[in-house]
Amino acid sequence: MKRFARWMARLLIPLGLAAALGVDAAVDRTQAAVAAAAPPMPAREIVPPPDALTSTWFCPLVGLRPIAESLGDITTMVLLTNMTDEPSQASVEFRGRTLGNVVANIEIAPRRTMAVRTADYVSDEVVGALVESSAGGLAVTRRFVSSLGVDETRCSSLLAADWHMPTGDTQVDALTAVAVMNPLPRDAIVDITFVSEAESGPVVAPELTGVVVPKSSTAVIDLGEHARRRDIVATSVRARTGRIAVDAVAAYDGSFGRRGFAVELASAAVGGRWLVPAAGFDDHTTLSVRVFNPSDDIAAVTVSVDAAGSSDGSLLYAFGPQKSLAVGPRAVEELAVEAPSEQPPDNVLVADPGVPLGLSIVSQNGVPLVVWAEALVGDSTSPRTGIRIEEDAASAAGEEAAPEAAAQAGTEEQTADREAAQNEAAQDEAAAGDGVDPPDGRSAAHVRSPVLASQSGLSVVPGIAQTSDRWLVVVARQPRSEVFLTVMADPLASAAGGTQSENRGASSAAADRRVVVQDLSGRALAVIEVPQSGVVTHSLASGTARLLVSDAPFAALVWQARIDGAGLSVALPTPW
Repeated sequence: MKRFARWMARLLIPLGLAAALGVDAAVDRTQAAVAAAAPPMPAREIVPPPDALTSTWFCPLVGLRPIAESLGDITTMVLLTNMTDEPSQASVEFRGRTLGNVVANIEIAPRRTMAVRTADYVSDEVVGALVESSAGGLAVTRRFVSSLGVDETRCSSLLAADWHMPTGDTQVDALTAVAVMNPLPRDAIVDITFVSEAESGPVVAPELTGVVVPKSSTAVIDLGEHARRRDIVATSVRARTGRIAVDAVAAYDGSFGRRGFAVELASAAVGGRWLVPAAGFDDHTTLSVRVFNPSDDIAAVTVSVDAAGSSDGSLLYAFGPQKSLAVGPRAVEELAVEAPSEQPPDNVLVADPGVPLGLSIVSQNGVPLVVWAEALVGDSTSPRTGIRIEEDAASAAGEEAAPEAAAQAGTEEQTADREAAQNEAAQDEAAAGDGVDPPDGRSAAHVRSPVLASQSGLSVVPGIAQTSDRWLVVVARQPRSEVFLTVMADPLASAAGGTQSENRGASSAAADRRVVVQDLSGRALAVIEVPQSGVVTHSLASGTARLLVSDAPFAALVWQARIDGAGLSVALPTPW
């Protein structure tokens, strides 16, 4: 009997283990079945925290030669700005599929910017970069210089499952691509869908479903190889597993007149209200806005134009010339900005040429949107051509032009000492060309100089879903270039700093709004008086890092153009 009991006890042990494994397998199968049967999650509103300066940044693309051979050589660099009062140790880890990991260790002086050139560490490789610092207070941006143009863009302080890019074009002279960075130690699986002006609903290409992005690498997908020839393309990238960061790459090769190059961090944010501080336009410019609805519901949208020369200066929830439209589920609409005409088409927003303007896009029924714009400058042969606006006479007479840069962009920024000298020189330039406040505190003269004087260029212009009362601007040096920023007051925030709900119908303390331009140490360099209309431009020196501070939230975009050739870029400052 005792022997039988011992055998039964021994037999129960493996039987128990087998039963446990069976239960685990059943649970795994059940969870997998639930995941497979569950509908896709709707787009969620994901925005960076108010203090977006962090110790870790993800740069999806910092080297792209293999996918851009037709674009010629592209010089890229990573710009690291230390916003603290202590030296910062940062590592820039270049990650390529065949390269492995190459690490650059950089020391950044307090309140300074350092540039790290990709070509000094990596060549002939599609690579992203993971940037980490010894402490917080680090801002990271990128600069791209090509024969087709220049561009500056942010890196991401977050990873997300869903990213959206409202701008794209798959015509024969265009390149539209997405760069998907997977910095995590496991492979990511992503689905890429796109919509266009010709199709109803999203296009799901089998070869773009279940794309594997290997661990610690960046994969680039040319949408022109999968989409029909379309003028308007909006793209969504969703990670089934893992979390990713995504860049949008756009270029026109000049074969049909259009010429330019742009890289922009895709939008992880969706929202019901977007602002686009534009730079104005004229006969040589095309300026358009894309409204993308990534959800399954119809969006009732109001788009309004706020221009410095408009007769209606009141700050209302939707103000200035307006247009209402319905954007269908998983659909994109494009609206061009043009001068007044007798009977403007339905897809045209009317604004006065030659003055800065802002676009306000609101979802009236709460359906989340993603909004970007596109500015394209061209020569006289281009069917779609760009901005050239002169300074007013008072500004031209009262201010000196900033001196030309003495060397190629980025080459002077290789050490902290050189960068410190450049920052001091930039401050001197600012005193000559930025309208610096006199020592007695008198306000600087208003500067109206939205001059995009490049012969050709493309800018992908990200909309702003969340305004801030503090922005950090980082602009790399560029020979013979002009830099200025466009500031747009938040129509839902008063100068007194009230809440959006309290100011939904506020009419306008805009004349009292002021944005202070500071250097990284906090020294005031200029004061921008925001006019009653809510939109103004202001010159900046080339090669600067600046703080923009105000009592009330506002939106800002930085524009840079090369005077002597191709090149137009726009940068979204970092909330600080």
